Amino acid sequence: MKVIDAHTHTWSRDIISERDLESRRIAAERLGVEPVLDSPIDTLRQAMTTSGVESAVVLPVDSGFDQKMPLSLTEKTDWHANEVRDDANIISFVGLDPRRGEAGLKELERAVKEKGCRGWKMYPPNGFYPDEKEFDPYYKLCVDLDIPITIHQGFTPRHKHVKYARPVYVDRVAADFPDLKIVLAHVGYPWQDETLMIASKNPNVSVDISGWQVFASTVPLKVYLMIGDAKTLKVFPNRMMFGSDFPLFEYAMTLKKWVEFFSRLQLPSELLEQGYKQVREDEIERVMWKNAARIIFGET
Repeated sequence: MKVIDAHTHTWSRDIISERDLESRRIAAERLGVEPVLDSPIDTLRQAMTTSGVESAVVLPVDSGFDQKMPLSLTEKTDWHANEVRDDANIISFVGLDPRRGEAGLKELERAVKEKGCRGWKMYPPNGFYPDEKEFDPYYKLCVDLDIPITIHQGFTPRHKHVKYARPVYVDRVAADFPDLKIVLAHVGYPWQDETLMIASKNPNVSVDISGWQVFASTVPLKVYLMIGDAKTLKVFPNRMMFGSDFPLFEYAMTLKKWVEFFSRLQLPSELLEQGYKQVREDEIERVMWKNAARIIFGET
C-alpha cells in the first residue's frame, strides 16, 4: 500500500534555540531515552525507505517571534526549502508565527511563490490563539495561494503553552474561511473528542494521526476508540491523514512499525459489539495516502 507521511520534522542543533534544545533534553530524560538534538533530512529519507513511505511533508516551526534564534525567519525558510529542493518525494511547509504581521505575510507569499513551500505550519503553543481576528489576512492569503495549514494541537513540549493548542480556537477560523484547508495535528490529543467535533462540523477541516503511536505501542484500544469515533462522525476516512511526527516518537514505535500497525488496522470485536462499524481496506488506503495526495499535494 502506498504511504504518505503528512507530518515529519527535520532540524539541526544549529538552527533551533537553546530553550528548545533544553526541552528535548528534558523530554528525553523523562522518557529514559537519548535526546534527538539533530534530525537531518538523510535520516528521514532512510526511515522512509525502510518503512515503505513514498512521500513526506516536513513541517518547520517558527519559534523566533519571542526568543533568540540562530537563523532569521527567511534564513530558516530557505534552510528547509533548500534541503528538499532536489527531492521529488519530500516537500516542506513554511513555519510562521502570525504575530509577525505584515512581514510574516510577505514571507508566507515568498516561501510559497519563490521557495516552493507547499503549505503553512502554525504552532500556537508559542503563545497565541489561532482565532485572533488580526490573523485573518494570513488565512485569506492561504486561500488565495491555495495552500493548506497544519496547526499543532494538543500536547506540547516543555516551555510551550498547551492552553493555546485547544481545537475549539480553530473553529471560528474554519467557519469564517470555508475554502481554507485546515489540518489539525495529532487529532488534538488529549482533546480528540473536541477535535473530531470541530472537524465533523467544518468540512474544510481534516486531522492527522501523528503521535498516536505512543498509544498504539501501549494501549492500542485508545487508537481503536478514536478511529471508531472518527468514523461515526464522518471524519474517518475522508478527512484523516497518516502522520508520524518523525523522529519524535521513534522511541515508542518506529516509523516502520507505525506504518504496519495502521495499514493493517481493524477494530476489535468488543467495539463492534458496542455498535462501532468495522473499517475497510479502501478506507485505510484513504488515510495512508489518498487524502494527503488530495489535500496537501493537490492531486485529484
